[in-house]
Amino acid sequence: MSSYVELLLQRYQSKGLLIDANLLLLYLVGSYDTRLIGDGKYNKLSKYTPEDFNLLIRLRSAFAKSVTTAHVLTEVSNLTNDLPESTKGECLSEFLQVFENIEELTVASFQAAKRPEFRYLGLTDCALAEVSTRFLIVTDDARLVAKLGESGLEALNFNHLREYLLPK
Repeated sequence: MSSYVELLLQRYQSKGLLIDANLLLLYLVGSYDTRLIGDGKYNKLSKYTPEDFNLLIRLRSAFAKSVTTAHVLTEVSNLTNDLPESTKGECLSEFLQVFENIEELTVASFQAAKRPEFRYLGLTDCALAEVSTRFLIVTDDARLVAKLGESGLEALNFNHLREYLLPK
């Protein structure tokens, strides 16, 4: 598996990185306060650890640029609605700072919806498929990785990245 991870990282390093919504939420919340990661109080982040956040920091710094879509940003914004009220406002303020250095790509919803995967993946993931030949998509959604692979597209499963880069 490590050779495949290496291949993807090298192939897209000079092109750019697109982090999917759940991981981008991890990045956003971790940038605000890593103590909110894996503490059990915020269900959306209960499966992650502070080491996962640090891995995202390392990953992002290894790429020429970071990109996203409005579809992903909307999902991240919606996911913050589940944050405790005491931290939601601060995290949304962090949202502006974190995404200041991320290029937002325009993917027309109609164009994304015309993809053959639309009936399986939905709008946000089809927008990712639209840009997947230009940027490395990193996600923890195994189904998305599998469906993109079936379509001849590449994406990196975050769990494989963990296995490859985190010390055992």
